[in-house]
Amino acid sequence: MDIKVEIISKEIIKPSSPSPKSPKSHKLSLLDQKAPNCYTTFILFYHKNSSSSDLVNVLDSLKVSLSKTLNHMNQLAGRVKDGFTVECNGQGVAFLCAKVHEDMSSVLKNLKIQVLRRLLPLNPLTRSDDYVLLALQTNCFVCGGIAIGICISHLIADGSSVATFLNTWASISRAKNDSINISDNLFMDCTSIFPPEEVHSFSVFQFGGKDQIPPKMAARRFVFDESNILALKTKAERSTSRVEAVLAFVWEAVIAAMQKRNNNSAIKNYVIRIPIDMRRRIQPPLPQQTMGNIIHMAEANWEVSEGALDYKSLVKKVQDSIKNVTKHGYDAKNMDDRVTALNKEVGILSSTSLCKLPFYDIDFGWGRPKWASVGAIATNLVVLMDTRDGKGIEVWLGNGDARITKKELNDSLEKMGIFMSCSNLAQMINKIDVNGDGYIDIDEFGALYEIIMEERDEEEDIREAFNVFDQNGDGFITVDKLKSVLGSLGLKQGRTIERLQADD
Repeated sequence: MDIKVEIISKEIIKPSSPSPKSPKSHKLSLLDQKAPNCYTTFILFYHKNSSSSDLVNVLDSLKVSLSKTLNHMNQLAGRVKDGFTVECNGQGVAFLCAKVHEDMSSVLKNLKIQVLRRLLPLNPLTRSDDYVLLALQTNCFVCGGIAIGICISHLIADGSSVATFLNTWASISRAKNDSINISDNLFMDCTSIFPPEEVHSFSVFQFGGKDQIPPKMAARRFVFDESNILALKTKAERSTSRVEAVLAFVWEAVIAAMQKRNNNSAIKNYVIRIPIDMRRRIQPPLPQQTMGNIIHMAEANWEVSEGALDYKSLVKKVQDSIKNVTKHGYDAKNMDDRVTALNKEVGILSSTSLCKLPFYDIDFGWGRPKWASVGAIATNLVVLMDTRDGKGIEVWLGNGDARITKKELNDSLEKMGIFMSCSNLAQMINKIDVNGDGYIDIDEFGALYEIIMEERDEEEDIREAFNVFDQNGDGFITVDKLKSVLGSLGLKQGRTIERLQADD
Protein backbone atom coordinates (compact mmCIF):
# COMPACT_ATOMS: atom_id res chain seq x y z
CA MET A 1 0.00 0.00 0.00
CA ASP A 2 1.18 3.50 -0.83
CA ILE A 3 -0.41 6.80 0.11
CA LYS A 4 -0.44 10.21 -1.51
CA VAL A 5 0.78 12.89 0.89
CA GLU A 6 0.55 16.45 -0.42
CA ILE A 7 2.54 19.14 1.39
CA ILE A 8 0.32 22.22 1.67
CA SER A 9 2.60 24.58 3.57
CA LYS A 10 6.03 24.86 5.16
CA GLU A 11 7.07 27.44 7.73
CA ILE A 12 9.45 28.09 10.57
CA ILE A 13 8.00 28.49 14.07
CA LYS A 14 10.07 30.55 16.51
CA PRO A 15 9.71 31.18 20.25
CA SER A 16 7.01 33.82 20.75
CA SER A 17 8.63 35.59 23.71
CA PRO A 18 11.77 33.90 25.03
CA SER A 19 12.49 34.39 28.69
CA PRO A 20 15.32 36.86 29.45
CA LYS A 21 16.78 34.06 31.55
CA SER A 22 16.95 31.68 28.61
CA PRO A 23 20.51 30.44 28.01
CA LYS A 24 22.39 31.64 24.95
CA SER A 25 23.95 28.23 24.48
CA HIS A 26 23.51 24.65 25.65
CA LYS A 27 26.50 22.43 26.36
CA LEU A 28 26.40 18.86 25.11
CA SER A 29 27.38 16.17 27.61
CA LEU A 30 29.34 13.05 26.76
CA LEU A 31 26.06 11.13 26.48
CA ASP A 32 24.77 13.66 23.93
CA GLN A 33 28.00 13.34 21.98
CA LYS A 34 27.63 9.55 21.90
CA ALA A 35 24.05 9.64 20.61
CA PRO A 36 23.42 8.73 16.95
CA ASN A 37 23.60 11.83 14.77
CA CYS A 38 20.11 11.44 13.34
CA TYR A 39 16.48 12.09 14.30
CA THR A 40 14.27 10.29 16.77
CA THR A 41 10.80 9.89 15.24
CA PHE A 42 7.25 9.53 16.50
CA ILE A 43 3.78 9.68 15.00
CA LEU A 44 0.60 10.34 16.97
CA PHE A 45 -2.78 9.48 15.38
CA TYR A 46 -5.98 11.24 16.48
CA HIS A 47 -9.51 10.48 15.32
CA LYS A 48 -11.79 13.30 14.25
CA ASN A 49 -14.04 14.71 16.98
CA SER A 50 -15.94 17.93 17.68
CA SER A 51 -12.77 19.60 18.98
CA SER A 52 -10.70 18.80 15.90
CA SER A 53 -13.32 19.27 13.17
CA ASP A 54 -12.19 22.80 12.23
CA LEU A 55 -8.76 22.06 10.79
CA VAL A 56 -7.86 25.72 10.24
CA ASN A 57 -8.35 26.51 13.92
CA VAL A 58 -6.61 23.29 14.93
CA LEU A 59 -3.50 24.09 12.89
CA ASP A 60 -3.41 27.68 14.12
CA SER A 61 -3.74 26.47 17.71
CA LEU A 62 -0.90 23.98 17.24
CA LYS A 63 1.42 26.63 15.83
CA VAL A 64 0.63 29.18 18.54
CA SER A 65 1.05 26.65 21.35
CA LEU A 66 4.27 25.33 19.76
CA SER A 67 5.67 28.84 19.70
CA LYS A 68 4.83 29.22 23.40
CA THR A 69 6.39 25.83 24.17
CA LEU A 70 9.65 26.94 22.59
CA ASN A 71 9.79 29.78 25.10
CA HIS A 72 10.50 27.12 27.72
CA MET A 73 12.66 24.92 25.45
CA ASN A 74 14.50 27.41 23.29
CA GLN A 75 17.30 24.86 22.82
CA LEU A 76 15.01 23.05 20.37
CA ALA A 77 14.81 26.22 18.27
CA GLY A 78 18.60 26.50 18.10
CA ARG A 79 21.28 25.01 15.89
CA VAL A 80 24.27 22.78 16.56
CA LYS A 81 27.39 24.96 16.67
CA ASP A 82 30.03 22.29 17.09
CA GLY A 83 30.55 18.96 18.81
CA PHE A 84 30.19 20.61 22.20
CA THR A 85 27.49 23.26 21.90
CA VAL A 86 23.97 24.04 20.71
CA GLU A 87 23.59 27.73 19.96
CA CYS A 88 20.22 28.88 21.35
CA ASN A 89 19.67 31.50 18.66
CA GLY A 90 15.90 31.13 18.23
CA GLN A 91 16.12 30.30 14.52
CA GLY A 92 13.08 28.09 14.97
CA VAL A 93 11.68 24.68 14.14
CA ALA A 94 10.17 23.36 10.90
CA PHE A 95 6.37 23.02 10.77
CA LEU A 96 4.73 21.38 7.75
CA CYS A 97 1.05 20.92 6.96
CA ALA A 98 0.10 18.03 4.68
CA LYS A 99 -3.05 16.57 3.16
CA VAL A 100 -3.26 12.78 3.07
CA HIS A 101 -5.52 11.47 0.31
CA GLU A 102 -6.63 8.47 2.36
CA ASP A 103 -8.78 7.68 5.35
CA MET A 104 -6.82 7.20 8.55
CA SER A 105 -8.43 3.79 9.00
CA SER A 106 -6.86 2.47 5.79
CA VAL A 107 -3.39 3.44 7.07
CA LEU A 108 -3.97 1.94 10.52
CA LYS A 109 -5.18 -1.31 8.97
CA ASN A 110 -2.06 -1.65 6.81
CA LEU A 111 0.78 -0.58 9.06
CA LYS A 112 4.01 -0.47 7.09
CA ILE A 113 7.09 1.52 8.02
CA GLN A 114 7.41 2.78 4.42
CA VAL A 115 3.93 4.33 4.69
CA LEU A 116 4.57 5.80 8.13
CA ARG A 117 7.72 7.50 6.84
CA ARG A 118 5.56 9.53 4.45
CA LEU A 119 3.98 11.18 7.49
CA LEU A 120 7.32 12.53 8.73
CA PRO A 121 8.59 16.03 7.88
CA LEU A 122 12.04 14.94 6.71
CA ASN A 123 14.32 12.00 6.09
CA PRO A 124 14.94 10.82 9.68
CA LEU A 125 18.27 9.16 8.94
CA THR A 126 20.03 12.34 7.81
CA ARG A 127 22.58 14.14 9.97
CA SER A 128 20.63 16.31 12.41
CA ASP A 129 23.52 18.71 13.02
CA ASP A 130 23.10 20.07 9.48
CA TYR A 131 19.50 21.22 9.86
CA VAL A 132 16.79 22.08 12.37
CA LEU A 133 16.79 20.21 15.67
CA LEU A 134 13.02 19.75 15.58
CA ALA A 135 10.64 19.28 12.65
CA LEU A 136 6.92 18.51 12.74
CA GLN A 137 4.35 17.56 10.12
CA THR A 138 0.61 17.76 10.71
CA ASN A 139 -1.10 15.25 8.41
CA CYS A 140 -4.80 15.86 7.72
CA PHE A 141 -6.68 12.79 6.46
CA VAL A 142 -9.77 13.02 4.25
CA CYS A 143 -11.84 11.54 7.09
CA GLY A 144 -10.91 14.45 9.37
CA GLY A 145 -8.39 12.54 11.43
CA ILE A 146 -4.98 14.01 12.22
CA ALA A 147 -1.52 12.46 12.57
CA ILE A 148 1.39 14.48 13.91
CA GLY A 149 4.81 13.33 12.70
CA ILE A 150 7.78 14.36 14.82
CA CYS A 151 11.50 14.34 14.05
CA ILE A 152 13.70 15.53 16.92
CA SER A 153 17.49 15.47 16.96
CA HIS A 154 18.91 12.59 18.96
CA LEU A 155 21.81 14.88 19.87
CA ILE A 156 19.62 16.64 22.44
CA ALA A 157 16.74 14.27 23.14
CA ASP A 158 16.21 10.63 24.08
CA GLY A 159 12.81 8.92 24.22
CA SER A 160 11.94 10.31 27.64
CA SER A 161 12.80 13.83 26.42
CA VAL A 162 10.47 13.46 23.44
CA ALA A 163 7.61 12.43 25.75
CA THR A 164 8.33 15.48 27.95
CA PHE A 165 8.33 17.86 24.97
CA LEU A 166 5.12 16.47 23.48
CA ASN A 167 3.23 16.46 26.79
CA THR A 168 4.39 20.02 27.51
CA TRP A 169 3.25 21.18 24.08
CA ALA A 170 -0.10 19.41 24.52
CA SER A 171 -0.62 20.95 27.98
CA ILE A 172 -0.02 24.45 26.61
CA SER A 173 -2.33 23.71 23.67
CA ARG A 174 -5.15 22.66 26.04
CA ALA A 175 -4.73 25.64 28.36
CA LYS A 176 -7.30 28.40 27.91
CA ASN A 177 -4.83 31.02 29.11
CA ASP A 178 -1.14 31.41 29.83
CA SER A 179 -1.44 30.55 33.51
CA ILE A 180 -0.04 27.03 33.09
CA ASN A 181 3.16 26.56 35.09
CA ILE A 182 6.03 25.24 32.95
CA SER A 183 9.61 24.99 34.18
CA ASP A 184 12.26 26.90 32.25
CA ASN A 185 14.95 24.47 33.42
CA LEU A 186 13.94 21.37 31.50
CA PHE A 187 17.31 21.36 29.74
CA MET A 188 19.96 20.98 32.42
CA ASP A 189 23.71 21.29 32.04
CA CYS A 190 24.84 17.70 32.60
CA THR A 191 28.46 18.26 31.62
CA SER A 192 29.56 18.15 35.26
CA ILE A 193 28.09 14.63 35.53
CA PHE A 194 29.07 13.42 32.06
CA PRO A 195 31.98 15.66 30.94
CA PRO A 196 32.28 16.02 27.16
CA GLU A 197 35.36 14.76 25.37
CA GLU A 198 37.04 15.00 22.02
CA VAL A 199 35.36 11.91 20.62
CA HIS A 200 34.68 10.43 17.26
CA SER A 201 30.92 10.03 17.16
CA PHE A 202 29.93 6.45 16.52
CA SER A 203 26.75 4.65 15.75
CA VAL A 204 25.85 1.01 15.33
CA PHE A 205 23.50 2.23 12.58
CA GLN A 206 24.67 3.34 9.14
CA PHE A 207 23.48 6.88 8.42
CA GLY A 208 24.07 9.00 5.35
CA GLY A 209 24.82 12.65 4.78
CA LYS A 210 22.31 15.47 4.57
CA ASP A 211 21.37 14.87 0.95
CA GLN A 212 21.88 11.13 0.89
CA ILE A 213 18.76 9.00 0.87
CA PRO A 214 19.45 5.80 2.81
CA PRO A 215 18.76 2.44 1.21
CA LYS A 216 15.43 0.78 1.81
CA MET A 217 15.12 -0.78 5.21
CA ALA A 218 12.54 -3.37 6.09
CA ALA A 219 10.73 -3.41 9.41
CA ARG A 220 8.22 -5.78 10.94
CA ARG A 221 5.69 -5.08 13.68
CA PHE A 222 4.65 -7.60 16.31
CA VAL A 223 2.14 -7.19 19.13
CA PHE A 224 2.53 -9.10 22.39
CA ASP A 225 -0.72 -8.98 24.34
CA GLU A 226 -1.02 -9.51 28.07
CA SER A 227 -1.41 -13.28 27.73
CA ASN A 228 1.64 -13.56 25.42
CA ILE A 229 3.78 -11.68 27.92
CA LEU A 230 2.52 -13.80 30.81
CA ALA A 231 3.46 -16.93 28.86
CA LEU A 232 6.97 -15.58 28.27
CA LYS A 233 7.42 -14.68 31.94
CA THR A 234 6.30 -18.19 32.87
CA LYS A 235 8.73 -19.69 30.36
CA ALA A 236 11.56 -17.63 31.88
CA GLU A 237 11.12 -19.47 35.21
CA ARG A 238 12.30 -16.41 37.12
CA SER A 239 10.93 -13.06 38.20
CA THR A 240 11.24 -10.79 35.18
CA SER A 241 9.74 -7.58 33.85
CA ARG A 242 7.55 -7.32 30.75
CA VAL A 243 10.32 -5.58 28.83
CA GLU A 244 13.00 -8.09 29.85
CA ALA A 245 10.81 -11.03 28.82
CA VAL A 246 9.99 -9.59 25.39
CA LEU A 247 13.54 -8.36 24.72
CA ALA A 248 15.01 -11.79 25.46
CA PHE A 249 12.45 -13.43 23.17
CA VAL A 250 13.21 -11.05 20.28
CA TRP A 251 16.95 -11.41 20.85
CA GLU A 252 16.65 -15.20 20.67
CA ALA A 253 14.75 -14.96 17.38
CA VAL A 254 17.23 -12.49 15.90
CA ILE A 255 20.23 -14.65 16.84
CA ALA A 256 18.61 -17.65 15.16
CA ALA A 257 17.83 -15.57 12.06
CA MET A 258 21.37 -14.16 11.90
CA GLN A 259 22.87 -17.63 12.15
CA LYS A 260 20.64 -18.93 9.39
CA ARG A 261 21.19 -15.94 7.14
CA ASN A 262 24.97 -16.07 7.56
CA ASN A 263 25.04 -19.88 7.36
CA ASN A 264 26.74 -20.11 10.77
CA SER A 265 29.62 -17.91 9.61
CA ALA A 266 32.54 -16.54 11.62
CA ILE A 267 30.22 -14.53 13.87
CA LYS A 268 30.43 -16.34 17.17
CA ASN A 269 29.28 -13.64 19.60
CA TYR A 270 25.91 -11.92 19.70
CA VAL A 271 25.20 -8.77 21.70
CA ILE A 272 22.02 -6.92 22.58
CA ARG A 273 22.43 -3.28 23.59
CA ILE A 274 19.82 -2.01 26.07
CA PRO A 275 19.43 1.71 26.89
CA ILE A 276 19.02 2.41 30.61
CA ASP A 277 17.46 5.68 31.81
CA MET A 278 19.97 7.13 34.28
CA ARG A 279 17.84 10.02 35.57
CA ARG A 280 16.84 8.28 38.78
CA ARG A 281 19.98 6.14 39.04
CA ILE A 282 22.65 8.82 39.33
CA GLN A 283 23.30 10.71 42.56
CA PRO A 284 21.74 13.10 43.13
CA PRO A 285 18.82 11.95 40.94
CA LEU A 286 17.60 14.16 38.10
CA PRO A 287 13.92 15.03 37.53
CA GLN A 288 12.27 12.60 35.11
CA GLN A 289 11.39 15.57 32.86
CA THR A 290 15.07 16.45 32.33
CA MET A 291 15.74 16.89 28.62
CA GLY A 292 18.77 15.46 26.87
CA ASN A 293 20.36 12.03 26.48
CA ILE A 294 20.50 10.62 29.99
CA ILE A 295 20.89 6.98 29.02
CA HIS A 296 23.57 4.32 29.30
CA MET A 297 23.80 1.29 27.04
CA ALA A 298 23.88 -2.00 28.91
CA GLU A 299 25.22 -4.93 26.91
CA ALA A 300 24.32 -8.61 27.19
CA ASN A 301 26.42 -11.17 25.33
CA TRP A 302 25.72 -14.71 24.09
CA GLU A 303 28.48 -16.87 22.59
CA VAL A 304 28.02 -19.77 20.21
CA SER A 305 30.37 -21.81 22.39
CA GLU A 306 27.68 -21.84 25.10
CA GLY A 307 25.75 -24.42 23.12
CA ALA A 308 22.12 -24.40 22.06
CA LEU A 309 20.13 -21.18 22.34
CA ASP A 310 18.15 -21.12 25.57
CA TYR A 311 15.48 -18.50 26.30
CA LYS A 312 15.85 -18.79 30.07
CA SER A 313 19.58 -18.07 29.94
CA LEU A 314 19.02 -15.09 27.64
CA VAL A 315 16.53 -13.61 30.11
CA LYS A 316 19.15 -13.90 32.85
CA LYS A 317 21.78 -12.25 30.65
CA VAL A 318 19.44 -9.33 29.93
CA GLN A 319 18.64 -8.92 33.61
CA ASP A 320 22.29 -9.13 34.70
CA SER A 321 23.38 -6.50 32.17
CA ILE A 322 20.78 -4.07 33.53
CA LYS A 323 21.73 -4.81 37.14
CA ASN A 324 25.39 -4.18 36.36
CA VAL A 325 24.58 -0.68 35.15
CA THR A 326 22.71 0.08 38.37
CA LYS A 327 25.44 -1.44 40.53
CA HIS A 328 28.57 -0.14 38.84
CA GLY A 329 27.28 3.08 37.32
CA TYR A 330 28.14 4.64 33.99
CA ASP A 331 31.41 3.89 32.23
CA ALA A 332 31.81 5.59 28.86
CA LYS A 333 35.57 6.10 28.76
CA ASN A 334 36.26 3.13 26.50
CA MET A 335 32.92 2.93 24.71
CA ASP A 336 34.37 3.89 21.32
CA ASP A 337 36.83 0.99 21.46
CA ARG A 338 34.12 -1.45 22.57
CA VAL A 339 31.71 -0.50 19.81
CA THR A 340 34.40 -0.53 17.14
CA ALA A 341 35.25 -4.09 18.19
CA LEU A 342 31.59 -5.04 18.30
CA ASN A 343 30.96 -3.86 14.76
CA LYS A 344 33.78 -6.09 13.49
CA GLU A 345 33.29 -9.27 15.46
CA VAL A 346 29.77 -9.47 16.82
CA GLY A 347 26.20 -9.76 15.62
CA ILE A 348 24.60 -6.70 17.22
CA LEU A 349 20.97 -6.02 18.06
CA SER A 350 20.31 -2.55 19.46
CA SER A 351 17.13 -1.90 21.40
CA THR A 352 15.03 0.98 22.65
CA SER A 353 12.27 0.61 25.21
CA LEU A 354 9.67 3.39 25.32
CA CYS A 355 7.43 1.45 27.68
CA LYS A 356 5.94 3.35 30.63
CA LEU A 357 6.56 6.67 28.90
CA PRO A 358 3.33 8.73 28.69
CA PHE A 359 2.87 8.87 24.92
CA TYR A 360 -0.80 7.93 25.20
CA ASP A 361 -1.39 10.85 27.60
CA ILE A 362 -0.58 13.44 24.92
CA ASP A 363 -3.89 15.30 24.58
CA PHE A 364 -3.98 18.50 22.52
CA GLY A 365 -7.65 18.94 23.34
CA TRP A 366 -8.96 16.20 21.04
CA GLY A 367 -8.51 13.29 23.45
CA ARG A 368 -5.81 10.64 23.74
CA PRO A 369 -4.07 9.30 20.62
CA LYS A 370 -5.75 6.44 18.80
CA TRP A 371 -2.29 5.04 18.17
CA ALA A 372 1.29 6.13 18.88
CA SER A 373 4.32 4.75 17.08
CA VAL A 374 7.83 5.40 15.91
CA GLY A 375 8.12 6.49 12.29
CA ALA A 376 11.41 4.92 11.19
CA ILE A 377 13.49 1.90 12.17
CA ALA A 378 17.19 1.32 11.49
CA THR A 379 18.54 -2.11 10.62
CA ASN A 380 19.08 -4.42 13.60
CA LEU A 381 17.15 -2.11 15.91
CA VAL A 382 14.20 -3.25 17.99
CA VAL A 383 11.82 -0.70 19.52
CA LEU A 384 9.33 -1.55 22.28
CA MET A 385 6.26 0.57 23.09
CA ASP A 386 3.24 -0.02 25.27
CA THR A 387 -0.05 -0.83 23.59
CA ARG A 388 -2.81 1.71 24.10
CA ASP A 389 -4.27 -0.18 27.08
CA GLY A 390 -0.84 -0.34 28.72
CA LYS A 391 -1.00 -4.13 29.11
CA GLY A 392 0.71 -5.30 25.94
CA ILE A 393 3.88 -4.38 24.08
CA GLU A 394 4.26 -3.44 20.41
CA VAL A 395 7.57 -4.38 18.82
CA TRP A 396 9.08 -2.85 15.71
CA LEU A 397 12.11 -4.72 14.37
CA GLY A 398 14.37 -3.39 11.64
CA ASN A 399 15.27 -6.60 9.88
CA GLY A 400 17.81 -6.00 7.18
CA ASP A 401 18.17 -4.44 3.78
CA ALA A 402 14.62 -5.09 2.57
CA ARG A 403 15.88 -7.63 0.03
CA ILE A 404 14.97 -11.30 -0.08
CA THR A 405 17.32 -13.84 -1.62
CA LYS A 406 16.19 -16.84 -3.66
CA LYS A 407 16.88 -19.18 -0.73
CA GLU A 408 14.99 -16.96 1.74
CA LEU A 409 12.01 -16.80 -0.62
CA ASN A 410 12.00 -20.58 -1.05
CA ASP A 411 12.18 -21.14 2.72
CA SER A 412 9.32 -18.69 3.30
CA LEU A 413 7.13 -20.30 0.63
CA GLU A 414 7.72 -23.77 2.08
CA LYS A 415 6.64 -22.52 5.51
CA MET A 416 3.42 -21.38 3.81
CA GLY A 417 2.98 -24.89 2.38
CA ILE A 418 4.02 -23.88 -1.14
CA PHE A 419 6.69 -26.11 -2.70
CA MET A 420 8.31 -25.14 -6.00
CA SER A 421 11.04 -26.56 -8.18
CA CYS A 422 14.22 -24.53 -8.69
CA SER A 423 13.24 -23.71 -12.27
CA ASN A 424 9.73 -22.56 -11.31
CA LEU A 425 11.16 -20.49 -8.46
CA ALA A 426 13.62 -18.82 -10.83
CA GLN A 427 10.79 -18.07 -13.27
CA MET A 428 8.76 -16.50 -10.46
CA ILE A 429 11.67 -14.29 -9.38
CA ASN A 430 12.25 -13.15 -12.97
CA LYS A 431 8.56 -12.34 -13.29
CA ILE A 432 8.26 -10.16 -10.18
CA ASP A 433 11.82 -8.78 -10.02
CA VAL A 434 10.89 -5.47 -11.63
CA ASN A 435 14.25 -3.74 -11.15
CA GLY A 436 16.19 -6.81 -12.31
CA ASP A 437 18.67 -6.92 -9.42
CA GLY A 438 18.13 -10.62 -8.76
CA TYR A 439 16.52 -9.97 -5.38
CA ILE A 440 12.96 -9.44 -4.20
CA ASP A 441 12.56 -6.07 -2.50
CA ILE A 442 9.71 -5.13 -0.18
CA ASP A 443 7.45 -3.79 -2.95
CA GLU A 444 8.05 -6.79 -5.21
CA PHE A 445 7.37 -9.16 -2.32
CA GLY A 446 4.11 -7.32 -1.63
CA ALA A 447 2.98 -7.99 -5.20
CA LEU A 448 3.99 -11.65 -4.88
CA TYR A 449 2.17 -11.98 -1.56
CA GLU A 450 -1.05 -10.61 -3.08
CA ILE A 451 -0.84 -13.15 -5.92
CA ILE A 452 -0.26 -16.02 -3.48
CA MET A 453 -3.09 -14.95 -1.20
CA GLU A 454 -5.50 -14.53 -4.12
CA GLU A 455 -4.68 -18.06 -5.29
CA ARG A 456 -5.06 -19.32 -1.74
CA ASP A 457 -8.44 -17.56 -1.42
CA GLU A 458 -9.64 -19.22 -4.63
CA GLU A 459 -8.39 -22.60 -3.42
CA GLU A 460 -10.07 -22.05 -0.06
CA ASP A 461 -13.38 -21.16 -1.76
CA ILE A 462 -13.21 -24.38 -3.78
CA ARG A 463 -12.33 -26.37 -0.66
CA GLU A 464 -15.25 -24.87 1.27
CA ALA A 465 -17.61 -25.69 -1.58
CA PHE A 466 -16.26 -29.24 -1.75
CA ASN A 467 -16.76 -29.66 2.00
CA VAL A 468 -20.45 -28.85 1.52
CA PHE A 469 -20.74 -31.91 -0.73
CA ASP A 470 -18.31 -34.09 1.24
CA GLN A 471 -20.76 -34.92 4.02
CA ASN A 472 -18.73 -37.55 5.87
CA GLY A 473 -15.35 -35.87 5.36
CA ASP A 474 -13.73 -38.80 3.53
CA GLY A 475 -12.61 -36.69 0.58
CA PHE A 476 -15.27 -38.05 -1.81
CA ILE A 477 -18.71 -36.83 -2.92
CA THR A 478 -21.56 -39.33 -3.26
CA VAL A 479 -24.01 -39.11 -6.16
CA ASP A 480 -26.97 -38.81 -3.81
CA LYS A 481 -25.35 -35.95 -1.90
CA LEU A 482 -24.52 -34.12 -5.11
CA LYS A 483 -28.11 -34.53 -6.35
CA SER A 484 -29.43 -33.24 -3.02
CA VAL A 485 -27.26 -30.12 -3.02
CA LEU A 486 -27.95 -29.30 -6.67
CA GLY A 487 -31.65 -29.69 -6.01
CA SER A 488 -31.51 -27.35 -3.02
CA LEU A 489 -29.85 -24.76 -5.27
CA GLY A 490 -32.79 -24.98 -7.70
CA LEU A 491 -30.79 -26.61 -10.46
CA LYS A 492 -32.61 -29.00 -12.76
CA GLN A 493 -31.64 -32.60 -12.50
CA GLY A 494 -29.77 -33.81 -15.54
CA ARG A 495 -29.23 -37.36 -16.62
CA THR A 496 -28.97 -39.95 -13.86
CA ILE A 497 -26.00 -42.22 -13.47
CA GLU A 498 -28.05 -45.02 -15.00
CA ARG A 499 -28.87 -42.87 -18.04
CA LEU A 500 -25.23 -41.86 -18.37
CA GLN A 501 -24.14 -45.48 -18.28
CA ALA A 502 -26.84 -46.44 -20.82
CA ASP A 503 -25.90 -43.60 -23.15
CA ASP A 504 -22.27 -44.52 -22.95
